[in-house]
Amino acid sequence: MKLRIGTRGSKLSLIQTNEVVEKIRRFYPEIDVEVKVIKTRGDIDLETPLYMIPQKGIFEKEIDQALARGEIDVAVHSMKDYPTETIEEVKIVAVPERMSPSDVFISKISRDLHDLPPRSRIGTSSLRREAFIRYVRNDLEVLPIRGNVDTRLRKMMDGQVDGLVIAEAGLKRLQENIDYTRLSIEDFTPPAGQGALAIVIRRDSNLEEILSRLNDYESYMETMIERKIVSKLRAGCKTPLGVNAEISKDEVRITLSTVSPNYKEKITVQEYFKLNDIEEIVSKTIQIFREKNGDKIIEEWRERFG
Repeated sequence: MKLRIGTRGSKLSLIQTNEVVEKIRRFYPEIDVEVKVIKTRGDIDLETPLYMIPQKGIFEKEIDQALARGEIDVAVHSMKDYPTETIEEVKIVAVPERMSPSDVFISKISRDLHDLPPRSRIGTSSLRREAFIRYVRNDLEVLPIRGNVDTRLRKMMDGQVDGLVIAEAGLKRLQENIDYTRLSIEDFTPPAGQGALAIVIRRDSNLEEILSRLNDYESYMETMIERKIVSKLRAGCKTPLGVNAEISKDEVRITLSTVSPNYKEKITVQEYFKLNDIEEIVSKTIQIFREKNGDKIIEEWRERFG
């Protein structure tokens, strides 16, 4: 049996895909696995800040379309980049064990974001990270910076920016030997799915039973809760929303945060629930968020970007 796996061609994407390939070969040594690199819109436009690109799914659309056409059998995506609304022909079949969902701060001149000198330049292409940075340090200059993780690190070392806020999981997967400070989930609530991978197949595929062995129950449940909250709030990359679910035994802690467009107000919900009914957990979290007027802030961001 041959399995064709589609992925982006970045170094990080190939490392993530190789994680999946190794798991498949461990469980099914008889399967012949081929990795096919597919270029996406996000790989072509490396300058425009992500929230300024009008199209959705810039890192997955071409790959999922190839999957739907039968040109590949499986797609591997970074879950944080995978839209909650996808083409109807495909579905997430498994989520391997998740790495750290946290953001980290990196700088040559300070180990702590709070200790940076005023007017220091921080690089990020994420509206969520920019909003959280401006909320805690509105005296800093936030500059758009695109490119792969190693490209962004090089730009910082070259002095184009004084610091970066990026995902810890990317640094760990790339085995970058660099000092960083992990930012708290409360201060920098990560986007839905950060640190996790999505293994995607066609809905009519016969691979579900095979690939379900790669699924990690807690990682799957955490990311599905996060994605349901984002979906029900109709939040995308043009709304700075962070959401994190962390399961411990039979309990889940939900953290949900956003910042107002003037960066002066932050809404945070942090609640613990018994891990019973996912829909009820999502509904109660959103209810509390709305009681704090979080949905009004989300609407203000939508109006800002049209």
